[in-house]
Order: sequence, then C-alpha cells, then structure tokens
Amino acid sequence: MSADLPAELPADLHDRLCALLPGLVAEVFAQDVITEDKGSDGLDLVTSIDLAMQARLVTELAALWPGSVVVGEEDYAAQEGDAPIWLVDPLDGTVNFVADLPAYGVAVVLLVAGRPVLAAVYDVPQGDLYSAEAGRGARLNGAPLRRRSHKARLAVVSSGLLKDLATRAPEALAELLEQFKLRNFGSQALHLCYAAAGRVCLVASREAKGWDDLAGALIAQEAGLLYGSYAPPADRSPRPMDQDQLSLCAPADLFDRTTSVFARAAAPQAAPLNPQG
Repeated sequence: MSADLPAELPADLHDRLCALLPGLVAEVFAQDVITEDKGSDGLDLVTSIDLAMQARLVTELAALWPGSVVVGEEDYAAQEGDAPIWLVDPLDGTVNFVADLPAYGVAVVLLVAGRPVLAAVYDVPQGDLYSAEAGRGARLNGAPLRRRSHKARLAVVSSGLLKDLATRAPEALAELLEQFKLRNFGSQALHLCYAAAGRVCLVASREAKGWDDLAGALIAQEAGLLYGSYAPPADRSPRPMDQDQLSLCAPADLFDRTTSVFARAAAPQAAPLNPQG
C-alpha cells in the first residue's frame, strides 16, 4: 500500500468525492455531443462532454476542499505552490465514447505535496466506482476491492508501446506473446483498475500521461500491486504530468520479471526505476 494520508486531509473527503461523481456524470453525459479532432492526425478526439465534465469538476472539486486547485487534461498547465492539486481526466477513453464502445470513464486523483493520496475512477458504462485512499486500501462501489484469481494470462499493452516493441525490440514482443494474451481496451484509468481487480495481469503503456495514470495507479497500489516506470530518465526523477510516463503496473513478481522486457523497447540510456508499492 501507499504511505498514509496527510493529517490535513478532510476525514470525509473520500466519501464526498465518491458521492459526487455518479450524479455529475449522469448530468453531464445527458448533454448533446459535439466531436472535434484533437491533433493533426485525426486519431485523437475531444468532445463537448470532455469539456463540460472538466468545467464541472473544476467547480465541484475545488468546493470539496477549499484552497485546493483543479488541473485537467484539456487545458493542462503545471502548477506551482503548496496547494493540494486535483488532477482530472474528464473522459478517459474519448474515442471509445464516440464509437459507443463501453470502456470509458472519469478519473480524479488528489495530490498533496506532489503525492497521490486519494483517487476515484468511475466506469461510466458499467456504473462501477473504483476508489482508494493512501494507506487505507482500494474499494469498488464502497466495498473493499478483492482481486480475482483465475488462469487467464492477459496483459494490457498500449498501442504506442506495441509500436516501440515491434520497431526496437521485436524479440521482446515475441517473448510477451509467448507469455500473455495481449489486450487494449482504450482507457488507461480503467486498465489500471482492471489490474487492481485482478482481471488482467499487468498494464504497460508508453504514451499514458499523468492524468491517465495516477488515479488508477493509486487504486492499483492500494490493491497490492506495484507501479513505476519501465524506463525512467537517467536521473530517476519523476516525469512531468504532460509527458509520456512509460509506465508499468503489475504484482511484484511480474513487475520484476517484465520490467527489463519492456525497457528493451525504450531509449538505451534508460534504467529501471524502483517501483512504488
């Protein structure tokens, strides 16, 4: 599990966050949808729901803890100062949402002194709410999250990392294909929650940003998994939130066994990072 909660955190903040998200989602997702390209390649999209959800979260989360600030994917800017920061992905899995594929959600994580201490991921199509507080375990719909045990060996690998493996380390990709069935559901926050729940064995992504990773990562860590970078910067410093995280999340034995496999797809100077658990 992660380190304990900071003393200044309001005692009921987790419960108030979890009570907020389902109703907010029901209200915002009932609106008409306008879709636009995000970027020049036409592959990434942004919708009016992304923007409306972020606008409501900015207002509602700041009210949950006066003095905190809210930073979202759609207008991300690095923050200075000591104020607690809510980092939000208002619609993780936008392309799935546009295509009516049932794998998308809303991800919220609270950072205090740069450390994730509280997180919630709402699986919109399923109506499931994953949450965690640092040092207090992970929850699913308010009950303790219990990891499933089964024989299926499923690994989620992002499209960017698959491209890296195929280009730079095809032998590493072949190793993975011998060990796992590969999956990608198109929502990194949900991928990490699936790992927390034991539905998949591991989650690895090159291109996930901080707002994609950190909420689900805290939930996974509180469920007993390790989260870290398979190829961090040479100085081992954390990557900025708006940069590719090159992240891996898995149980400890699998994390140790696969870190070097994924690292072969990254830049030669990168070295494995001590994972967080």
